[in-house]
Amino acid sequence: MAQPLRIFCREDINLNVAVRGTTVVLARANPDDVLQHWVQDFSAVGTVTDDEGQRAFALVNKATGQALVNKNIISPSDKQVHVQLGPYLSEVRVDLSMLWTLGAKDLGGGFREVRVLRDTAQTLNGLWGNVKDGTVVGVHPSRPDAPNAVWKLAPVYDQ
Repeated sequence: MAQPLRIFCREDINLNVAVRGTTVVLARANPDDVLQHWVQDFSAVGTVTDDEGQRAFALVNKATGQALVNKNIISPSDKQVHVQLGPYLSEVRVDLSMLWTLGAKDLGGGFREVRVLRDTAQTLNGLWGNVKDGTVVGVHPSRPDAPNAVWKLAPVYDQ
């Protein structure tokens, strides 16, 4: 079984991507909270890469078995594209909306953009910036200079 990862943005390294109900948010880092544990799964994508040659992967929550999904649906509540969760059935098929890549360029300290495979100009984002506990994670146009838009995937237990 793959080592669990935590996903956090540069703006606040003490907040991890987590599942809260049906929403993907940033939550106060807690290595015992399995809803903050993710697996970077390459098993179902073969040799699929983005246009820069970066290998595609799914980000699957260890507790729910669901993957991060970009359905590009604008939320009526805040007019932003929220990341969603979807059932991850890697042994059957993986929907393209579940595939992500890491930006080729290290933006300092191991932080990189997490990009939508189908459109690498769209990246994971702590929506609205000024991240805090409960900030919704979404997809937004690339901003490699924004600390809420660059991420690190690191082992949960290396904190």
